[in-house]
Amino acid sequence: MTSTARRLRLPRDAAVDLHLHTRYSDGRWRPVDLFDTLAQGGFRLVSVVDHDQLDHLPEVTALGAERGVGVIAGTEVTAAWRGLAAHLLCYAPLPTGFTGDALSRLIDETVARMRANTRMIYDAMLARGYRFPRQAETLADRDGQLTRAMDVGDLLVAHGYASGPGEALQMVTAAGYQQMFAPIEQAVAAAHASGALCLLAHPGRGEGEIHRYEPDEIEALLAEVPLDGIEVYYPTHTAEQVAAYAALAERRNLLGSAGSDSHGPHQRLPIATPAQRIAPLLDCLGVTFS
Repeated sequence: MTSTARRLRLPRDAAVDLHLHTRYSDGRWRPVDLFDTLAQGGFRLVSVVDHDQLDHLPEVTALGAERGVGVIAGTEVTAAWRGLAAHLLCYAPLPTGFTGDALSRLIDETVARMRANTRMIYDAMLARGYRFPRQAETLADRDGQLTRAMDVGDLLVAHGYASGPGEALQMVTAAGYQQMFAPIEQAVAAAHASGALCLLAHPGRGEGEIHRYEPDEIEALLAEVPLDGIEVYYPTHTAEQVAAYAALAERRNLLGSAGSDSHGPHQRLPIATPAQRIAPLLDCLGVTFS
């Protein structure tokens, strides 16, 4: 793997995965374990897109460099369009990375509201008599600090108040959990101002808080918001969905992405996609092919 003028040169069949998560957000991967797995699996280029933050970038970039795995700087921004959840994959080109502070400021605003809601949930649990003496141990990867509502969920499970994540989520929701969104037009504008491309994540997923975007709905979204692309290749997309999203991308000149959305070794492992399959996106991000 070589680079020229900070562009990365890859063979066309190189294994890539542009949708990974670690413990920096809601994943269960320790970054070092994730990159050991990626190196062992022969991955050549990845993007760790932890939700609504950029703090993971120095560590994952360094781990990638140590193991010969290229890393595209990225994050997954929680946004909303017409009251519907819309997750946005924001990728920074390899030659520049994220530029300016527009995206980081938008993320900071979302995280501040997220932390306030998490604190409210935590206080509600304390008021109900729950105690968390092993908080520092349970949340060691976060220095014992609360950031997301499911941090409280992890505490409930670790202290025996909930049987697992599902029950913990129900308890957290009952205590007042609210998902925090950035308006999608502001999120896309901030990403573009920071030199990033912005793609709609897993449009065909559609469960829980995730909204399924059919192609005609994406057309309506594109009439209002200048997205750069969509995540065409996703593990739960059916063959019919992949074909429909690929056709939409070609018709509207959108970039197509591919990723596993791996959150941990017990959920889903990284999935290798040949770089050639998403060549237009990779070209925009600073990749050339040998």
